[in-house]
This record gives sequence, structure tokens and C-alpha cells, in this order.
Amino acid sequence: MDSFKVVLEGPAPWGFRLQGGKDFNVPLSISRLTPGGKAAQAGVAVGDWVLSIDGENAGGLTHIEAQNKIRACGERLSLGLSRAQPAQSKPQKVGPPTPSPTSRPPWAVDPAFAERYAPDKTSTVLTRHTQPATPTPMQNRTSIVQAAAGGGPGGGSGSNGKTPVCHQCHKVIRGRYLVALGHAYHPEEFVCSQCGKVLEEGGFFEEKGSIFCPPCYDVRYAPICAKCKKKITGEIMHALKMTWHVHCFTCAACKTPIRNRAFYMEEGVPYCERDYEKMFGTKCRGCDFKIDAGDRFLEALGFSWHDTCFVCAICQINLEGKTFYSKKDKPLCKSHAFSHV
Repeated sequence: MDSFKVVLEGPAPWGFRLQGGKDFNVPLSISRLTPGGKAAQAGVAVGDWVLSIDGENAGGLTHIEAQNKIRACGERLSLGLSRAQPAQSKPQKVGPPTPSPTSRPPWAVDPAFAERYAPDKTSTVLTRHTQPATPTPMQNRTSIVQAAAGGGPGGGSGSNGKTPVCHQCHKVIRGRYLVALGHAYHPEEFVCSQCGKVLEEGGFFEEKGSIFCPPCYDVRYAPICAKCKKKITGEIMHALKMTWHVHCFTCAACKTPIRNRAFYMEEGVPYCERDYEKMFGTKCRGCDFKIDAGDRFLEALGFSWHDTCFVCAICQINLEGKTFYSKKDKPLCKSHAFSHV
């Protein structure tokens, strides 16, 4: 187990958020970092397990107790961390092997896990419109254009010793012929069932017993864009259980195609993450992290706070639902209402 210690010089914010705790039956760990913040600069990583806070063993702390302990550190915060999950004493059992102690859940090893699965955030998928059949290879076109070899004038038998019969007109073929989909055709009768174009040159597609040239196949079977209602014959955007042209599914503010990035919906239109944060995002006054959908929060002193972040600036007691005082936009409990902040 790779254990180490970091010391952060104050004042807060320290640039990280915790997850877990005794009350969750999950060891405390770092769930999020502020890019360029004090914790990130000190080498702390998302997923690091918190072993101690200011010299006190963190294994027995609840989530709120750990937060209060951190807030009480003032100008200097000491953290004992580990890059592997602390081993837990468990009775040995006979059966399938259990995961290694170093195995870490996805929210620990993937810094973007919490962001991607925020309740109000949606992701997209990009695909390309593809046909179920494979087009005949251009470079091997001569392999399906064959001559009916034989001694008689104007024709003869094929390589299998039998005279080929056209699958379309059911007549004997004298001269050149095509072999496609296991059948022989007169070259002029192997045509697109939609536009009638001769398919002797160029690829083709077979769908439900019919043969199509590539342009007709795309027009007939390509999905429809939810915005412009036109066929999508290239890259397809899958979002909101619909299909879109990439250039039709854009951020309502900056008009940039969202492509395969996460986005937010607001009043029925999508916004890229940057513009959504700029226009609608709310940060907690206490920890300076965004208040995600589903987070419990409150409004006080003209700011928004996570419910666990609204605490007395002196003793760190939680003030949610309690009478409080304020000084310099900092909440204070009744006992410290006249203390120097």
C-alpha cells in the first residue's frame, strides 16, 4: 500500500471534495479536485483514500465529521493518504477469488465519472450510417465480369462446364456476364431497383432481396434528422432518443456542434458544458464546487451552499435549519456571534 502525507498551507479552500465516511460504510476518499488548486498542486489525486486528517485516524469519521475536521484546520491542513484501498480484515472463505484490495471502483479511478453521470447531464453517441451489405470491391471488379468461354461463335460454357443463365431474364448468356450474390447476370440487366442504373461499375447493396446503388440505398434507408427532417447519409448524432446531423445538434449559446461531448438541457434546448456553467451554473459559497442536480443545498446570505457546507466559521457546527448570525458574509452560530472573524 502506497501511503504518503501531504501538507497544504492555508487558508481554505483546499481544492478538493470528499466522498464516503463511516456513515456510508465506505472509506473516505477524494472525489473531486479543483484544477490548479492547492490539493492538486501537492500531488493529491482523485481516488486517493484518506487515512488521517491533521494526525487523527480518519477511519472512524463520518462524512460530516471529516468535513468539520478539515474546516477546523485553519491555516494548515495535514492529510495522510493512500493510493490503494486500505485492507480490511475479513474471514477467509472458500469460493471464487475476491477482487484485489488495489481494485478501485470507477468513480475512484476515473476523474470524470461524477461529471458524466450527474443527474441533469446527458451524453451523446456518434455513429456513421452504414449499410448491412458490403459493396462489391472496386479493385476486384474484373473478378465478377467474366467471359463465357467456349468454342462456338458468340458464346460457350462457363468455367463450371455449364452455360450461364441470367438470373434476371432467365435467358442463356452469350458473351460477357456478371456474377453477383451467387447468380449470373447480363451486364445490362444488373441494375439498381430504385433508379435503374447499370451496376457493372461501382459498388452495390442488397436489402430484402432488392439491389441498390449506394446513393439510392442511402436515400431509402438512411435515418432522418430530428431538426431539419432530411436524410442523414454521413455521420449521425444519437441524442435524446433521436438522430441528428452533427451540424444540426449544436449548443444553443455558442452554436458549436456538441458531437460526442456531454451537454445539459435547459428549457428544451441543449447547452455545452462551458456555456451551461456560465449561464446557469451555481457554486457553493463554502467549498467553491458546483452544486450538482440532486445535491441538497440552501440559500443564505445571498449565496448558495451545500447543506453540509453551511457551518459556523469559528466552530464548524452545522447551521442548517438553525438560527445564525453573519459577519463579513460568513455564518456564525449564536455562541460565536460576536467573535472576531
